[in-house]
Amino acid sequence: MLHAQRLGGIAAVPASSRSRLAEVARHWREYLCIAPFFVLFAIFFAYPVAWSLVLSFQRWDGINTPRWVGWDNYQFILRDSLTRTMLANTLVLLVILVPLGLILPLVFGVLLNVSFLRLRGLFRTLIFIPVVTSTVIAGMVFRIIFGGVNGWLNGALSRFHLGPFPWLTAEGWARVPIATLTIWGGLGFSTLIVLGGLQSIDQEIFDAARIDGASPRQTFWQITLPLLRPVLVFLLITSTIATMVMFAQPYVLTDGGPRNNTLTPLLYIYRVGFGGRIGDAAALSFLLSVLMLLITMTQFFLTRSREDA
Repeated sequence: MLHAQRLGGIAAVPASSRSRLAEVARHWREYLCIAPFFVLFAIFFAYPVAWSLVLSFQRWDGINTPRWVGWDNYQFILRDSLTRTMLANTLVLLVILVPLGLILPLVFGVLLNVSFLRLRGLFRTLIFIPVVTSTVIAGMVFRIIFGGVNGWLNGALSRFHLGPFPWLTAEGWARVPIATLTIWGGLGFSTLIVLGGLQSIDQEIFDAARIDGASPRQTFWQITLPLLRPVLVFLLITSTIATMVMFAQPYVLTDGGPRNNTLTPLLYIYRVGFGGRIGDAAALSFLLSVLMLLITMTQFFLTRSREDA
């Protein structure tokens, strides 16, 4: 009897497998429709990530045979002085860009949402134009604006007997055009997100507040801002990630200079990778990914409301 049950259990496994195969064969058209996504995902995402992970433990210049070095690439990157410089630059940019990435879209979103503002459609279009403008082209224009003595901005300031300022050639000053270009390029998208959040709030809530005698200031601080909290959390996380993966702005304006004062993580990875240290670049990429994940999770948990907790 036990022998029969054992044979029955063994026979049940192939039968179950055959039933699954039959089910797949019966829905082959549905599986064929979703197959392109999985094929493209495997070719252009899963395989490159897995290969990069393997390369992060190897020393390879892109030509010769890779050589396994274990954790040496990670140890070298963590001990490199340029890594500390890059992290310090990123921290300064985070302190500048993340608050501005929340405050300015909130201000512009509230202004563009007022009912008595004329030509609102025109203003919304104008503020969104930088989003669809090439960062490289905009960076070339900003190089002319923030140029040396003959730059447009220094020329305008000279009329007020100010400057000239070394916007692109002096430490500290070089962060100003990079921050300006970044804010200019992302303000339209962030404002659109805030505007959508404002328009999704039920107008009856504001009507009830006015009936109860709430002032516009009280309405904004006690009703509008709390209801916009999910939008602001989204902008907080996205602006942090955008700052940490910044590449085009410092590459076009300063190329990481002067004296690596505007060196960012992706620009550093670009230099290391194209300098023949592909394994170090892969290791730095994974370290940056882990750092962004930790920062994003920390922001998410710190901004959760008590009701969510």
